[in-house]
Amino acid sequence: MKMKRTTLLRVLDCLAILTFIATFSPLVIPENEIRPFLMGIPYTMWMGFLVSVIFVVLAYFVSIINKEERNAD
Repeated sequence: MKMKRTTLLRVLDCLAILTFIATFSPLVIPENEIRPFLMGIPYTMWMGFLVSVIFVVLAYFVSIINKEERNAD
C-alpha cells in the first residue's frame, strides 16, 4: 500500500509541475493578444481560473492520499 501511495503522490507532483510550466506558456498567456473572449471575459483570465481550479483539485487529492486513520477513541 505504501508503494502505491508513493507512486500516486509522484504522479500528482508531476501533474502539478506540468501545470505550473503550462501556466507560463503561450497556451495560457497568448503573446500580444486579448482575444478570444469567452462570455465577455478574456481567454487569459479563464485559463488562469482553470489553472487555479486544477491546483486546488490536485491539492485535494494529495490530502486524500496522505489522510491517516487517527481516531480519538
